[in-house]
Amino acid sequence: CTDFQTANFLRGSKLKVQFLLFTSSSPSCGELILPDDSIENYSFNSSLDTKIIIHGFRALGTKPSWIEGLVRAILHTSQVNVIAVDWVHGSTGAYPSAVENVTRLALSISQFISKLLALGVSGTSIHIIGVSLGAHVGGLVGHFHGGRLGRITGI
Repeated sequence: CTDFQTANFLRGSKLKVQFLLFTSSSPSCGELILPDDSIENYSFNSSLDTKIIIHGFRALGTKPSWIEGLVRAILHTSQVNVIAVDWVHGSTGAYPSAVENVTRLALSISQFISKLLALGVSGTSIHIIGVSLGAHVGGLVGHFHGGRLGRITGI
């Protein structure tokens, strides 16, 4: 299992994005998707819908306490892939620093989604769920994909 990173708000705000895959067979154990690896090397099922969760600002560099509950709730009610985007390092510290990272994070997530689309995943099967500042990121990702993603929910 891979968990969210912990950041120190005094050490700057490098982005250090991680994508953690959760499935119904591993609802509490995130599988770290390495950036240079193909998604085919993981338990990702391209025939299922995909939910991408993006957290917001993390003042103290801690994991969002609500993320595990949301992942479990989604997987309890739906047979889907859930990908939690861990950007704790880039979302920690002063709020303006986190805001400065929004565009780079959105580009990183967009590149990840482009890899999924290249494997035949339908854009309409992708649902982005952004919380707080993560909702702004989700909107930007949708913009980068020309409005061709299935759904974006901002909370």
